[in-house]
Amino acid sequence: MDIIRIFIVLAGIILLGYIGEIIFKKTKIPDVIFLIFAGIILNQVLGWIKPEDLGSGALVFSTFALVFLLFQGATNLDFKTLFATIRGATGLAIISFILTIIIVTILGMGILGLNFGLALLLGMTVGGVSSTVVIPLVQNLDMGRNNKSVLTLESAVSDVFCIIGAVTIMTVLSTGTVQTAGIVQNIVASFSVAIVIGLLAGLLWMVLLARSKDLASSQMVTVAVLIALYAFIESNFIGASGAIGVLAFGLILGNSKPLLELVRLSNKQEHIEETIVNRNVISGSSKNFYKEISFFVKVFFFVYLGILIDFSQGWIFLGSAVITLGVYLVRPLAVKLSFRKHSLNSRDQTMLEVLIPKGLAAAVIAQSAIQKGVPGAEQLATPVLSIIIVSIAFTSLLVFLSSKFGFAGFGKMYFNLKKKF
Repeated sequence: MDIIRIFIVLAGIILLGYIGEIIFKKTKIPDVIFLIFAGIILNQVLGWIKPEDLGSGALVFSTFALVFLLFQGATNLDFKTLFATIRGATGLAIISFILTIIIVTILGMGILGLNFGLALLLGMTVGGVSSTVVIPLVQNLDMGRNNKSVLTLESAVSDVFCIIGAVTIMTVLSTGTVQTAGIVQNIVASFSVAIVIGLLAGLLWMVLLARSKDLASSQMVTVAVLIALYAFIESNFIGASGAIGVLAFGLILGNSKPLLELVRLSNKQEHIEETIVNRNVISGSSKNFYKEISFFVKVFFFVYLGILIDFSQGWIFLGSAVITLGVYLVRPLAVKLSFRKHSLNSRDQTMLEVLIPKGLAAAVIAQSAIQKGVPGAEQLATPVLSIIIVSIAFTSLLVFLSSKFGFAGFGKMYFNLKKKF
């Protein structure tokens, strides 16, 4: 593709993303649908961009999208909201993950004809919730602050479950050995190490930003630190969850004002400049800058997903749609069990039930299984991508219906039907 056409495509995608956000705010039709459709047109209709044209750069960009959207989402969380929601978010992530694995494993064997091992791996792969889809959506939805936090935290936590669970199943399928204790140890280690490193890095960078206005105004330096932090935590040297580390890092920077005040009072550092403790190290202009980057990576990530869609195996796509529907039908049960001691208004309950799209983590795991030579892993590539696309479509449709037509209480309707039959 020549340079002029490339520029036309880039400009068109950015403009489409901007228009899509306006449409979303006015009509509640999620902009991700327009972006994915744009990717389909670029590949299937115009033939301008093929998946193989993107090469390894697409994976690098997608990973950056995950990292940055998590960071930007974390900077908008305050400690009060975090402490109020972390238990519910973790419980929801665990219950939803388990129920998803069960239903996907059963349907994967029955519909796609996979053996138990591959069906279980499919369940592990798509068991989480995509941060790259959820975070941009919740920022534009009329939801309670606490439940927005629940969805943000759940998306980060569930990615870790997916990766560790899938890697464990890959090992079992490749070697035939099962180490149940190792799964629990890996999860605990991945969370704890990532949180500690992320918090320490965040505190150190917070102090440096607070003491240097020049550094604080150089937003790209913070982006560089963010990328380095993710790479360090994910490296073989540490081997923990970079997503959780990034979340902790962003949480510290987003709550720098109370933390700096606490440091000053605890150390009796009254001489510290008042301007240092009376502002967040991430200024309003910095937040706007990070918001623009988030917009950019979100727009191109969903166009990339549209480019990847392959309609040549229609029966697999249809079967994956049925599996995705099964996942959405068990989600209300996960929400009901997780919030049985809490009252939810109908709007927030519905959003908690329908915002379960799959995304980057699932796509990466599927490709990793093939690269590692897991027997039969190539059978999962098309189903995983199909489930990602269909789940995003389902989420977009249900968000639109619930927001536009008051389709509240999806879970209540499901349980009422269950009682009747």
